[in-house]
Amino acid sequence: KEATVEVHGSVWDESNQYAMTLAKDPDCLYVHPFDHPDVWEGHESLIVEVKQQLPCPPDVVVASVGGGGLLCGVIQGMQRVGWGHIPVVAMETEGADCLNVSLRENKVATIPAITSSAKSLGALTPCTQVFELCKKYKVISKLCTDKQAVDACLKYADDHRQLVEPACGASLAAVYSGILNDLQAQGQLGEIKSALIVVCGGSSVTLDALSKWKKDFEL
Repeated sequence: KEATVEVHGSVWDESNQYAMTLAKDPDCLYVHPFDHPDVWEGHESLIVEVKQQLPCPPDVVVASVGGGGLLCGVIQGMQRVGWGHIPVVAMETEGADCLNVSLRENKVATIPAITSSAKSLGALTPCTQVFELCKKYKVISKLCTDKQAVDACLKYADDHRQLVEPACGASLAAVYSGILNDLQAQGQLGEIKSALIVVCGGSSVTLDALSKWKKDFEL
């Protein structure tokens, strides 16, 4: 309520660097958006609450990845509720794919720049915790294009009357662009009777932005 929001930089890493300089003030407190156990524990509650509401476990869980805080919480929450056997599909857009690059290189890697429209996924480096969890548990890292992410946002708006941003559209693209079906055909996923898609947000989306993306990608 009393907060002042200041926009700085073109990607999260630039904003974070600026925030760290502000945090040198003894009256300031720095809260990391994705690389802290308290953040992961907060996201865990999502899975705990979903388990209480679902009649049976899903066959697959899908979540978007930026720096990895949400995915850390999802994976830890699944371990907590006994869903550790269920595969997780970690979705990123091309050009904001630090986790996918890290897993392919088998080390925590830093990508040179964010070229994706999904700016909320714009961390250059994933947190170490998400890298370790993805190596330990059944996590499938997949990419979609910006066009697929925006197309998913548009279709989700038609289907559910809610606006979400491309960072969230990355997860929705797993369904709307047939990525889950492709994984089934490749033998990486089994039968899917139900899928849990984490619809993670739309605080940075507007009707004007969605219309512009639709025009830009000729959708």
